[in-house]
Amino acid sequence: MFPTNLLPGLRMHSPIRLAVSMVLTLAAPAPGFCAWADQPPDAIAAIVANVQDSVMRIVVVHPPEKKDGDAESKAQASDDSQPVTRIGSGFVIDPSGLVATNRHVVENTLSIFVGTPDGGRYRAEIAGMPGKADIALLRIHPDRPLPAVRFGNSDKLRPGDTVIAIGSPFGFDNTVTAGIVSSVNRDIMESPFDDYIQTDAAINHGNSGGPLFNMAGEVVGMTSVLFAPGTYSGSVGVGFAIPSNDLSFVLSRLAKYGEVRAGMLPLRTQQVTALMAQSIGAPGPGGALIDALGPRYDEMDNRIQPGDVIRTFNGESVADPRDLARKAARTAIGSMATLGLCRGGTMMSVEVPILPYEEHEPPTVVPGPPPTTLGLQFAAADDSNGRHPGVTVSAIDPMGSVADSGLQAGDVILRVQQQIVFSPAQAEAALRAREAAKERFAAVLVQRDDKQTWIPIAMPGE
Repeated sequence: MFPTNLLPGLRMHSPIRLAVSMVLTLAAPAPGFCAWADQPPDAIAAIVANVQDSVMRIVVVHPPEKKDGDAESKAQASDDSQPVTRIGSGFVIDPSGLVATNRHVVENTLSIFVGTPDGGRYRAEIAGMPGKADIALLRIHPDRPLPAVRFGNSDKLRPGDTVIAIGSPFGFDNTVTAGIVSSVNRDIMESPFDDYIQTDAAINHGNSGGPLFNMAGEVVGMTSVLFAPGTYSGSVGVGFAIPSNDLSFVLSRLAKYGEVRAGMLPLRTQQVTALMAQSIGAPGPGGALIDALGPRYDEMDNRIQPGDVIRTFNGESVADPRDLARKAARTAIGSMATLGLCRGGTMMSVEVPILPYEEHEPPTVVPGPPPTTLGLQFAAADDSNGRHPGVTVSAIDPMGSVADSGLQAGDVILRVQQQIVFSPAQAEAALRAREAAKERFAAVLVQRDDKQTWIPIAMPGE
């Protein structure tokens, strides 16, 4: 899902957990320092109480995993293979049912479901998903308006600011962790626009796509990535979130157009270090040094050259190549942008056109209409012979309505609602009766590994 060779000895994973390291000292805090002790005792709890109903559980159904081995063993395995269900997080950005999450949570899936904190379940469709940003916009059709988050200004975040993450790590819904901003504008080589917030708030697998809040209860980021040493897959306090200002831009475009429609400059650039600035006569570090003009360089009409340093974009200073890419992305395609250049120690200004960024969408299975079948196959329980209750789930269709329920091949269903079932025909009849009564769900009593539990399953059309 993510490259794992970004830094020696580090592995990149989808987000997850917080470990806050506290250093005790007798010295008085410097003026303006916001220590944990500076927060009112119930400050975080009060914020969580106000925002937690906006945080969603994202359940995705993937195709059955391919088995290794020869063709015969693969054919045999395909008979009892079952869909793979994974869990991520998301948050409501519009009461009508727009939910934000990570692209890597929902890409290449068969079905997507959004679960609300009160136990609701809605089938989701992908409203938009860019290829170069780890962001996806889902649309659900709730039966009531949902509480939506408020976005904050991520540009105001400072290292040391307190932040709160909420999500579903390992399936534990509405898990709250808190920490600080460790750094901002981190480049983790995910995209040309990287501007990640680094935090030590605990995020783990399942937190991906969840919100990161500031102490005003505003979303300032989307938890997306964690780093861990070697093959370790848990949180070591190094997690990354996409800033809210980037989220707002992408999500608003996806909601309006279904795509980002980002602008770009056909340039290849690099960071200007202090040594490089001295070498090329730039006034100092910062800006974007042009390495080469891209394939559409002719549209620049030789107004810029390799070796030029872009110091400003439409009057705003350019911090680095990623900053330049973000500024160009937000500028209207076809408009003219004014670049402040340094060429051989001389400052100059040129106008260049903003071209469309050509996105190459990753292959994605977009969820289709609600299923028309349960997708369950039954067999007689091994020891029943019609004398003892129970039927065995022999197979689950990943496109059926029960694919996300948690049922597994090999489970023994003892009851449908309150009715004891002794045969596959009885189980099927009980479920058909539930469907004919226009009920949305049925409760089945399942025995698995000598333990019994009730599981709700969705009827066809859900």
